[in-house]
Amino acid sequence: MYKHPHTGTVPLTPVPLMEMAAGFRISKVLATALELNVFGTLDGSRGMEVAEFAEAVGLAERPAKMLLVGCTALGLLERTAEGYRNSRLADEFLIRGKRYYFGDFIRFNDRRAYSGWLHLEQALREDSPMTWDTAAASSVFDGDGMLKDMFWQALYSGAMFTAKALALSVDFGPYRKLLDVGGGSGAFCIELTAHHPALSAAVYDRAVVCELARQSVEDAGAGDRVEVIAGDFWQEDLPRGHDVILLSNVLHDWSEEENLVLARKCHAALDEGGAVIVAESFVDDEGTGPVSGAVSSLHMLLETSHGRNYSRAEYESLLRKAGFSDVSRVDFILDAPGANGALVARKI
Repeated sequence: MYKHPHTGTVPLTPVPLMEMAAGFRISKVLATALELNVFGTLDGSRGMEVAEFAEAVGLAERPAKMLLVGCTALGLLERTAEGYRNSRLADEFLIRGKRYYFGDFIRFNDRRAYSGWLHLEQALREDSPMTWDTAAASSVFDGDGMLKDMFWQALYSGAMFTAKALALSVDFGPYRKLLDVGGGSGAFCIELTAHHPALSAAVYDRAVVCELARQSVEDAGAGDRVEVIAGDFWQEDLPRGHDVILLSNVLHDWSEEENLVLARKCHAALDEGGAVIVAESFVDDEGTGPVSGAVSSLHMLLETSHGRNYSRAEYESLLRKAGFSDVSRVDFILDAPGANGALVARKI
């Protein structure tokens, strides 16, 4: 690395700005490779040369080689004596049908979420969502058709490995029955009960979502451990009889006042000794990052009227106002795509 010959300092360059400005190019390479079934085509192959690969995916050799080189540069492929093959990263997360397949999340961000980010300046100026609004009756949560299916598939895809990180980072030994409030398609319940055989779980979400959750539970062969309960946590009290409640990427959709209402419902639904777990991409207490939480918070601006990513300190205050005590912070032992840690608070 070059250093100034007199001061010994490393000069500033605009390279970090170039990387930020060109970030969309990288995400588009990844999404397009998925659409062209690059990783499925190379699945199980010891390697393909450019001509064989080009014929397999229906491309001319010139763009096929460009795509292969681009994916290799990004760590998605490897170059061997036999040709190009999937990297460990692609083999684990980009092959449809594998447990932690992440492709649906990537595809949704490319096809749907990206368009909202084109209007970030407008969202900032108007303090208004640009895609859908979680509080609106016409939101994707209640919608029909391809968009709804794509949305819930993306959430499931993004949640599975995050659920694994939570399962390995939080001690679930004291608990026997978990209620996943706003549990979506059931990824957390499926994964947590797989890691902790003594734990049973229930997905609690709107009726239209429960249809998807039941299918996910059935596909995972988890019906003996996971049940599905239809309800609306804004209109009803939460089901009782559970000793731990999970709020994973739920509270960031709502205002502080709304979150306090929900936290109090959690407190009322638990017996003494029960606990609530909040898993989120937290922003830090100092308001300086990290990137995951800060950028996710801007995404909440694009999608919700009042939501944002909160700090651990803000959640700790919220949980204590709701009646919880003994609030502890848990750092994940694995980097996860959907959260960077958890809070555990008990009802005493």
